[in-house]
Amino acid sequence: MNKNIWKKLTAFAAMFCLIALVYTVNHKVEVSAADTYTVSVSSGYLALRTAPAYDYSNEIGSLYTGDTVTVSNYYNNTYWYVYSPKYGKSGYVNCNYLIRSGSSSGTVSGGGTYTVSVASGYLALRTAPAYDYSNEIGSLYNGDTVTFSSVYNSDYWYVYSPKYNKYGYVNCNYLIGGGAPATSGGGTYTVSVASGYLALRTAPAYDYSNEIGSLYNGDTVTFSSVYNSDYWYVYSPKYNKYGYVNCNYLIGGGSSKNNSSVSGVTYNVSVASGYLALRTAPAYDYSNEIGKLYNGDSVVVTSYYNSTYWYVYSPKYGKYGYVNKNYLY
Repeated sequence: MNKNIWKKLTAFAAMFCLIALVYTVNHKVEVSAADTYTVSVSSGYLALRTAPAYDYSNEIGSLYTGDTVTVSNYYNNTYWYVYSPKYGKSGYVNCNYLIRSGSSSGTVSGGGTYTVSVASGYLALRTAPAYDYSNEIGSLYNGDTVTFSSVYNSDYWYVYSPKYNKYGYVNCNYLIGGGAPATSGGGTYTVSVASGYLALRTAPAYDYSNEIGSLYNGDTVTFSSVYNSDYWYVYSPKYNKYGYVNCNYLIGGGSSKNNSSVSGVTYNVSVASGYLALRTAPAYDYSNEIGKLYNGDSVVVTSYYNSTYWYVYSPKYGKYGYVNKNYLY
């Protein structure tokens, strides 16, 4: 082949490679803004690497919390291929230390707003859906709110935190709500316990660790939904929170319990001795007693529950409850 022709071909090939390289570099940044993530590490830095593996020798940059990258390839469950505006380079990073960037205004559209509710300590905002101190990027306390983005699994949700202006994962078992605090609809019920208090809980189970409030006789809640035969999901005006309560210690479901003008048939109490117990449940149990009705006291029957117990309103106590109908006339 003619040497001059060979030289021209070689020069042309070199120029073509240079143009391709420049084009590639200039166009790596042109990725959808939806694929922009923010680095979030509890300490140290996130390495930008030449290969998808943990190796000191392949580090080409140090990314700190707040630095951003644009994802161009979701390589695997651990490493993503990204472009770093900080270095003007592309490389691999451990995706467990990236969180999706939100709007600069700090507001997120769509998704319900939930309130943090923990018995003690805080709820961690995390870079990954797993319990690990190293992935914590924020501490959310009672009263802090998050905006729902997506469900990861039965324990973790991906949320936006206005407090930190960041996205991350939280254990959804410590969130309550899903809307505005003010609740429309649903009956209003009054707490009625023989002693102590009725716990407002983050979960429908008896466990000291899930208590977020103490409701006493006279406190009210607004019904939201039935979870099972023992627990209801309610809103508490006292705490401005949603949570679960044992419904066996709620009475009412209508107008104010201080209103003695209740429709129904009026009966008088008649006992040979002692008293007729006003109860939170249709069963003989000392723990469910909320009042003592004596001869001469009257009640208004609102529901003939069964052959033994009726649901009544007691003007004496300004409360609803169950009584043994065999002692009414």
